[in-house]
Amino acid sequence: MPQRSLKIVHVGDFFSSLKKRSPSQFSVGGKLSNGLIRNGHHVINFAYRDIARAEGWFNSRYLGKRALWRALKSFMETCRPDILLLGHGYMIPPEIILDIRRAHPGLTTIQWNIDALFVEDNVRDFVARHHVVDASFISTAGSLVRELIGHEGIVGFLPNPVDWSVERGRAHEHAHLEADLFYACGNPARLRRVCGRDWEMNEFCQELEQHLPRSMKFSYAGVRGAPYYSGVDYAHLLEGTTMGLNISRRADYFLYSSDRLAHMIGNGQLIHIERQTGYDHLFSDHEMSFFSSFDELVDNITRYHKAPQERQKVAEAGWRRYHELFNERRVAEYIIHTALGGESSQEFPWASCLS
Repeated sequence: MPQRSLKIVHVGDFFSSLKKRSPSQFSVGGKLSNGLIRNGHHVINFAYRDIARAEGWFNSRYLGKRALWRALKSFMETCRPDILLLGHGYMIPPEIILDIRRAHPGLTTIQWNIDALFVEDNVRDFVARHHVVDASFISTAGSLVRELIGHEGIVGFLPNPVDWSVERGRAHEHAHLEADLFYACGNPARLRRVCGRDWEMNEFCQELEQHLPRSMKFSYAGVRGAPYYSGVDYAHLLEGTTMGLNISRRADYFLYSSDRLAHMIGNGQLIHIERQTGYDHLFSDHEMSFFSSFDELVDNITRYHKAPQERQKVAEAGWRRYHELFNERRVAEYIIHTALGGESSQEFPWASCLS
C-alpha cells in the first residue's frame, strides 16, 4: 500500500439511496469505501445515481445525466483527487472520463464492476470504459476476461467483499434459527442454468422443497410468492436463516457470483454453491457445501439440516475464511496496490485467478 494517504473520489452507490426499496445497505461501493478509509485514505463518496435523480425532471436518472456529468467535472476541479474510482454502473461514459483525465494530468482512474460478463451489454460497456481507465476490476475470473477485453491495460478479479460492520449476523453460532434455507432472486422468471439444466426459479424451489425434509423452513426473497425484501427486512432474513443457497444465472463463468454470496456467508450462513463456479479452488468442503447435481444438493442440505453441529462447524470455517480472504480492507488494498502497478503479492491469493 502507498506510504501516504491518497485522496480518492469514489463514484458509485453506497449505503443509502433515493430509490425506494433499495437493498443498498449491503452495497459493494459502501464496503469498498469503508475499506479504503480504514486503510488510511481520504475517500469522498459521490453518489452518482442520486445526483442524477435529484437533478433530473420527474426524478429521472436518465433526464439528469447531463447535470450529473457537469456536477462530477465541477467537483473534480475543486477536489483535485489522486484517484477517481468509478463504481458499478455506466452513467459516466468514456468520453466524460477522457474529459476529466485531460483536465487532470496525473490522475489515476480505476473502474470496478460486479456485472455478469455473460450479458452482452455489460461486456460492451465494461470494455469501452476499460480503454479509457488505468485499471479495471471485475467479479469474473479466468482467461475469458482477457479474451473479452483484450490484453492491454491492468485488469483484476474483484471478489465480493464482506465487512464486519455491515454483515453483522452470526448464524453459525446457532443450532436453530427461524428458517433453515435462504434464497433470494430478483427475477425468478428469468431462467437460471443449474447443473446443466435451465430452471424457472419458482419451479426450482418448489421441486427442491418436495425433495427435502418436511421439517425444513424456507426463507425466500423475490421467489415463491415472497416479496423482494430490502433494508432491515432483508438483513433479518440473512441473520435468521442457518443455510444459504447461492445460485446465480450461470455457474460456468469462473468465480462469478452475485454479491449475495458475501451477504449470506458474511452473516454466518452455510453456503450451498455449485462446484462449477470454481469456488472450490479457494474454499474446501469443510468451508462450503459444493454440489454438481440436483441430487447432491438435496443430499447436502438434508445432511446439514439433520446435523446442526456439523453445519455450524462448516459454516463458521467458511465465515472465517471468507472474512480473512475478502474483507473490505484487503479487497480495497488490492485494488489500489494493483492499479498503481504493485507487484503480485501472496497477500492476495486470488490475484492469479485471471490466468
